[in-house]
Amino acid sequence: MKLKALVYQQKEWNPLQLSTGFPVFPVENITEEALAVWKLHAEEVLLITPTDAGIQAAVRAHMAVAAYADPAFPEQSYAGAWMVIEGFEEVDDEFLERIFQRCHGQPWEIARTKRCVIRELSLEDLPALEKLYQKEGVTWRLDADGERIPGFIEPLFAKEKEKKYQQAYITNMYGYYGYGMWLVFDKASGELIGRAGLEHREFPDAVELELGYLIDPDRQGQGLATEVCQAILAFAREELDFPRVNALTDQKNVASVALLQKLGFYYLEDTDVSGSRTQRYIYEFS
Repeated sequence: MKLKALVYQQKEWNPLQLSTGFPVFPVENITEEALAVWKLHAEEVLLITPTDAGIQAAVRAHMAVAAYADPAFPEQSYAGAWMVIEGFEEVDDEFLERIFQRCHGQPWEIARTKRCVIRELSLEDLPALEKLYQKEGVTWRLDADGERIPGFIEPLFAKEKEKKYQQAYITNMYGYYGYGMWLVFDKASGELIGRAGLEHREFPDAVELELGYLIDPDRQGQGLATEVCQAILAFAREELDFPRVNALTDQKNVASVALLQKLGFYYLEDTDVSGSRTQRYIYEFS
């Protein structure tokens, strides 16, 4: 499902205000019948409207919608719109496409590297993610005797609990902040080969960004973690308003420590902020 066109109700706003490569069509009302005049369907358009009535009509029609804060239509709540556009000056086609994707629950692609695609998780990815987490050495877990099997990250929840957790994560973390822990795919094969991204970590003096990363043990030693983390750090530098990025790692994880040093992180301190003793590394944006 891809965005094919933008639509607006006549007399609400002037399409000449918006510079876009998408075709823009006026509609008399927000219905499939009105779209059919232009040979369009509700699931392939984005409505931009300054009114609550327009937003509610789009929601009923299962149409992606963005609110436009037009002073000519005061006292609107914009309830039901994922995004409120304050002005068209900074709006580009990527921005519009991302609104469309978010309205339809489609994962955003974050970056492409030479060998990888980094994108948001969707619920359809959970079986592949579970398979990755079951690989030896990825997560710690308990054996039949209750003994802890070594690993460096926490295991997933039971299937239904994990599904609910990830749905809430998609809604609240991706939906509100626009970043989080993402998935890493092999660009050539489409295979899930890792997980990496940015989350918040509460330290005693501030809430800061933390870089997390995991590469399939079968694909380690190929420079993929470096490639992916460099792209994520570039995203953080260009898109987010943080002066630095943190990373926490077990000092026994020699490969992780080496990766952080290669990326340009420096050791700051040992900390218990994650619930266990780890080393804290810092990457400064200069």
